[in-house]
Amino acid sequence: MLAGSYRLNFRALGYTELTEDISLAGDETVEFYVRVQRQAIQLEGLAVEAERSRERIRFEEAGGATIREIGLSDLKQIPGVGEADPIRAVEVLPGVVSTSDFSAAFHVRGGSQDQNLILLDGVPIFSPFHLGGFFSVFNADMLDRAELQSGGFSAEHGGRVSSVLQIESDPGDGEFGVDAGISLLASRVAVGGGASEKALNSIGLADLKWRASVRRSYFDVLLKPVFEFPYHLTDFQTVVEGWTHSGDRLVLTAYTGDDVVDLTRLELEDFPLRINWDWGNDIVGLRWTRARRGGGSLDVRANLSRYGSELVLPDFADTNFRSEINQRQLRVDLDTRPLPNVQAKVGASVERMGYDNLLETGGSQFGGGIGSGLLTGSYLQASWSRPREWVLEVGSRLDLWHPNQGDQIMEIAPRVALKRFFNDGNVALKLAAGRYTQFLHSLRDEDLPIGLDVWVVAGDRAPPVVSDQLQLGIEGYAGQDWFWALEGYTRTFNGVVAVNGADDPNDELDDILSGKGLSYGADLLVRKETGTLTGWATLSFLKADRTFPDTYSPFIPQPDVTYPPIFDRRIDFDLVLRYPLPGGWDGGLRWNFGTGIPYTRPIGAHRYYLPDFLRDQGLLDRDGNAVVLGERNGSRYAPYHRLDLSFRKTFEKTWGSLVPYLDLVNVYNRKNVLFYFFDYRARPPTRSGISMFPILPTFGFEVRF
Repeated sequence: MLAGSYRLNFRALGYTELTEDISLAGDETVEFYVRVQRQAIQLEGLAVEAERSRERIRFEEAGGATIREIGLSDLKQIPGVGEADPIRAVEVLPGVVSTSDFSAAFHVRGGSQDQNLILLDGVPIFSPFHLGGFFSVFNADMLDRAELQSGGFSAEHGGRVSSVLQIESDPGDGEFGVDAGISLLASRVAVGGGASEKALNSIGLADLKWRASVRRSYFDVLLKPVFEFPYHLTDFQTVVEGWTHSGDRLVLTAYTGDDVVDLTRLELEDFPLRINWDWGNDIVGLRWTRARRGGGSLDVRANLSRYGSELVLPDFADTNFRSEINQRQLRVDLDTRPLPNVQAKVGASVERMGYDNLLETGGSQFGGGIGSGLLTGSYLQASWSRPREWVLEVGSRLDLWHPNQGDQIMEIAPRVALKRFFNDGNVALKLAAGRYTQFLHSLRDEDLPIGLDVWVVAGDRAPPVVSDQLQLGIEGYAGQDWFWALEGYTRTFNGVVAVNGADDPNDELDDILSGKGLSYGADLLVRKETGTLTGWATLSFLKADRTFPDTYSPFIPQPDVTYPPIFDRRIDFDLVLRYPLPGGWDGGLRWNFGTGIPYTRPIGAHRYYLPDFLRDQGLLDRDGNAVVLGERNGSRYAPYHRLDLSFRKTFEKTWGSLVPYLDLVNVYNRKNVLFYFFDYRARPPTRSGISMFPILPTFGFEVRF
């Protein structure tokens, strides 16, 4: 612009008009911050003909990655036990397998549950589950959206090989508000607000908004007058978002939560052992983002994450169990647009990870160990697009792992994705291939329905996981209402681990087995996005296996054993619907069907023979049996299926809103098997099953003001 004086008028719908006078002296750039006041306006009713959703934008601009999103409204309409749960909701997405009603842990396309990278506002969280996996630590009232990348994710993400689940918090609109709720599991409250003009000036920010939530189970409090209920959980989560006068964005995220099982105050003759067991997560993350001229941004993050559990037996002072893993991370990401149709992103990170596991009794240690390492990672990725014709993404990661015990490991992970559009941009064929690496493992026994994670990092005891993946798919829109997607994939896993049941107590390095895995399958998704009846249906086919050395074999070298893991569910079908009901109620439905998961079936039993070498004779132990097991995971449970319904109604009041809800779990009372018991004392031997959830009504209410 030429030198001189100018008058700028700022107008925006819903805000007061503002006029600013500026003077320019020659060819110069002037930056200034404008703050306008909100102004309520009254409009006549508007009919929205169409809306370009986030999903549509992703379809048109993303490459070959498989990304599925669940918003807050969808989340609260999916029936469940107690209250809305973002991780439980992930189970309804294609390619995701859950093995039990009692665990929210999930498996994606043949990967183990520890191979999912779970992020809260970009901060990794190791084990985001309460009650051994029964439900997650995330409060739905704090949620903006949940996004699962189940395959083909870009070089930006490292550290896990199976999937990336991003949970984004909602900092609110800056106005004071309260969201609260009571369910059968816990009571919760979330409070949000902003900062006054005086406070903003004192801290040098242009705007600030925040939200914080607290959740606690209450059975121990309600039952205290009559019974010492031994369990409770607590959660605290907060997010603070601030904006500087120059347009920079600052975000602070924090979470802390604990589960406590306290049996020290119980007086039960049948259970004399006193136990105090607690576990939980602590995370904090700080993020600074600066928008760049011409598009793109600079992003700097500092994250801390910790998970730990500890078991104390007050009656046995020399017995102790603890497990802890922590991660400190600093990362920088730069996003640029050198050309209108080219986007480039480069980043680097430094992470320190360490674990401390101990199982000690009687002065002797069993398993456990201490380990740590430094991970330096960098990546470069670029994308080129020709709107409604082509999208090409190429990139690569370079990870250097420096363990304290073991040799340095360098892994290069190239990735490529391609999308080709047809039918005026409404149908796309896509391809993605890449290598993914992971430098930590959970030693949790996934065959158990409920359990806790015990983490170790790669080193002289365990190798890193390296997974090569390929997927091919086609997806598209049929009009404005329908979206569909069909994808096939294959994955290899090298470096998966399992606990060695035949380890030598004198060898500290043989308690973990290293093996390999393979999975392949296909996923189908059909979703109706608009109209009175909305929802989606998914159909997934999966074949997965794991291969480990047979440590019980007497042969040298020991042969390998290949078997299907517990999450090898061949067919999984999910139907989720949302629909209006009479009287202003909203209904939700979920029906899930899955073929049986594998288990190891006993094929026989015999009495123990107790030899008496002094008398050169022996006898049979009539009180016990030695069980002969069949092929590992060679049998399968009966198929699983369950129908859940939800009913919600919003009552608008002058002070806010009240939402009562009712969820019916397992409406037709299907007896889905958790595991079998075999009684060999009966003649003939009998088999009985322990079932998962019976028909279970749960209810609660939510308030907002």
